[in-house]
Amino acid sequence: MDFSDGVSFVTWEIAPVGRDSCGLAVTHSRLREDANLQLYGGWPMVLSGLKTLLETGGQLTTPGSLRWVGDVYA
Repeated sequence: MDFSDGVSFVTWEIAPVGRDSCGLAVTHSRLREDANLQLYGGWPMVLSGLKTLLETGGQLTTPGSLRWVGDVYA
């Protein structure tokens, strides 16, 4: 692994909400001030995929332009 850009932390906090639900808070901390803005764009897709998996047991249908294939986007 290459940590030359520094290390950041991701914290996942799950808490009950009502009787049948839970809430999820994701905090991405210790980012450099000049961190790449594309870094932030990935979280909505990750969280949407997690929500779909937990609610339906299935995978999120990802538009082709956002699919990761090897080391490039398709």
